[in-house]
Amino acid sequence: MALLSPNNESQKSRGTPATPKTSTHAASQELAGDGSYKAFGADARSDFMFKDGLTYLNHGAYGATARPVMDAAQAMREKIEGQPSSFMTSQLSQELRASAQILGYYVGAQGEDIVFQDNATTAINAVLRSLVLFPGDEVLTTSLTYGAVMRTLEFVCDRADARLIPVHIDYPMIDAETVVDTIMAAISPRTRLLVIDHVTSKTASILPVAEIAAECRDRGIHILVDGAHAPAMLDLDIESLGVTWYTGNCHKWMGAPRGSAFLWTVAERQAYLRPTTISHFIADGYVPAFDWPGTKDFTPYLTIPAALEYRALYGEEQIRSYCNTLAYEAGQHVARQLGTHTGIPKSMSAAMMTVALPEGYGPAKQDNANALRATIRKDHNLEIDIQAFERRLWLRLSAYIYNDMEDADRLVHAVKAVRAV
Repeated sequence: MALLSPNNESQKSRGTPATPKTSTHAASQELAGDGSYKAFGADARSDFMFKDGLTYLNHGAYGATARPVMDAAQAMREKIEGQPSSFMTSQLSQELRASAQILGYYVGAQGEDIVFQDNATTAINAVLRSLVLFPGDEVLTTSLTYGAVMRTLEFVCDRADARLIPVHIDYPMIDAETVVDTIMAAISPRTRLLVIDHVTSKTASILPVAEIAAECRDRGIHILVDGAHAPAMLDLDIESLGVTWYTGNCHKWMGAPRGSAFLWTVAERQAYLRPTTISHFIADGYVPAFDWPGTKDFTPYLTIPAALEYRALYGEEQIRSYCNTLAYEAGQHVARQLGTHTGIPKSMSAAMMTVALPEGYGPAKQDNANALRATIRKDHNLEIDIQAFERRLWLRLSAYIYNDMEDADRLVHAVKAVRAV
């Protein structure tokens, strides 16, 4: 596997980010009029553009962009339209790199190691389709891997005649140590790559990436992390994880406009990685090749600093504390009311929680889950994710700054009403 090597050392020694974290978001330190951070729950809801009466418990799917961030995106578009040719040819690269520096400091990485992509799936395609795999090589992933990523892995492994091994992870989960042991037990001398979620989409579980990476590093196995949900949900320090590639969405928990994601690559692997779109600067190195994929709307990338400024009005620690506590307590409340249980321990959860639906809601098939979700949306103006796996139907509820416990009560009412029908 020519493009892989065992060296995954942290890049902290490469220098400090250009902008200290305390001043990265100058406007972001603004507090509410009474000297406190902005209020959560119903008070925060006015910053979003939800339809009247909508209960939105599915932030983890596509995010929801606040009005001030949308305004910043529009202002950036107008700046570009003032002189499109000049901006694209003379200013874009500088603006992208400035945004990457700010984002890098936020996620614990160097800006020069970060390139932008429209979403995590695109970033993962770039990594996997840049690899050279040989017949008989083994690629590990887990049974919890996101569907689009699994399809990409199947395509890449099939093309190379490599062996894809989806390691089954039991669910509900017991603890992080069991996950580590299960994955490590599947490694063989032919294992070349592990692709793993940081926060799984289906189950909302935080996987112990750093612990797994430490075990793999000693065996010369590289790790690609699908961190689609992790930025802003978790307090990231990517360089400390010891992985080779890390991708995350900025349009979910960070609150940037949709179409904004990043890919971080350890320095020694950047020379071997290129985007799936081949354009003018493909031979000029990692950053130039990714920074210009062709003409497109770059404003989602350039609005990431504005999204961080908006979050800072609420306080980063305050947001995580509020959302994590609300998700856990709402999950426990819904499970009690339905007479079931949640799917993950508190130690492996953050701003999302899964709750098992009781028997009697139909077969544990995704078509049925989708139908239930559509009925709840139509009849109760409530958005919730429902997944079918491990022979059960599971609710996946998200908690963001505009949610509160009343939303959990509405969910219980809607779920019970659907069963009554």
